[in-house]
Amino acid sequence: MAAVMDNRTHESSTPEAPAGSVYIAGSSVKNGNVDLTKTIRYLNGLEKALKHHIDKSNPQIASSYSIEVQLRPGSLVTDIIGLILVAGTTVPLSVGATVYTKTALEQLAKNDIGDLTSKDLVNRAIKSMISTIKIAKHMGSMMHNKSFKPEETRVINSENIILINSNGEKLGVTKDELDEFRDTPKNNYRDMISLINQDTSMYISDKSVDVNHISDSATSIDFGDRSVFDDRDQQSNIDIIFPELIQDEIVVLEGELTRGNGRTNTLGFSYCGRILKCIPGGSDSVRTMRDMLFGYVKIQARVDRISTAKGSEAILKKPILRIIGIEKLEEEDEEKEENRQASLLTTLNQE
Repeated sequence: MAAVMDNRTHESSTPEAPAGSVYIAGSSVKNGNVDLTKTIRYLNGLEKALKHHIDKSNPQIASSYSIEVQLRPGSLVTDIIGLILVAGTTVPLSVGATVYTKTALEQLAKNDIGDLTSKDLVNRAIKSMISTIKIAKHMGSMMHNKSFKPEETRVINSENIILINSNGEKLGVTKDELDEFRDTPKNNYRDMISLINQDTSMYISDKSVDVNHISDSATSIDFGDRSVFDDRDQQSNIDIIFPELIQDEIVVLEGELTRGNGRTNTLGFSYCGRILKCIPGGSDSVRTMRDMLFGYVKIQARVDRISTAKGSEAILKKPILRIIGIEKLEEEDEEKEENRQASLLTTLNQE
């Protein structure tokens, strides 16, 4: 993917409208600050997703091009411009019975829909991506090469179908849109959603995005949709411990410090029958808290549930607590805490 920063001003020139745009809004891109690794993964994922749809409809140009985008300054809006020929490509490209050379990606020959430019090819791919995402969200999963149950479809005519999800909600689609959906690999969009978290969403439009007004034809992907496009999230959502402890939430908890590891600079915190990993914040270390080990404490911490494993965006089954403040409880408080946790465990066992 060829990416450039668009620094042009309205005074100097008016850029040509892109084939479509992807707009990411939320904490992951706040004030233009981004995680470089995740942003590169997002751009590579966007390229992969678009190329799947382009190559499927135009196999004669597969692997012969790159996708040109512009990144708007001050936000993460990716304007998708068109296709550019890969440097060094000399193999002629063909559409139907007509052969084209280098100019094929700038102006394809006439076919059944008239003059088809590289921008048109990209716009078609974006529309296919939008319809596929809408169907996946409606049905709750990607369904590569899977058949629908009889109760999930209602055929209107040879070109139009109604899809019915488990909630009884209906979505009208064309046969071509349904075929595109079924032919799309289940993790085709996984890397593209790398920047999405609990308060960061993605909007995909087949028009230039106005950040203050998203087109009705656009679709969105938010944190709740991640598992639809990433089966790693589906696997990690099984047996989530303390689901009420939400990513980046600041919490105050009482429990016992059961261990300290100076090598990894981590603590074990016993809370409601579970041992949670705690990481001292700032310049603090386990050594500064050794007097509190094996005693009851009250901690203020930020909840971290995102896996740090390379290439993973999975939700941790057990949260990590990143300590902001900690204080030792007096003996009277310890007794109260023991009784409280015993009561909680009794309640959990009864459930």
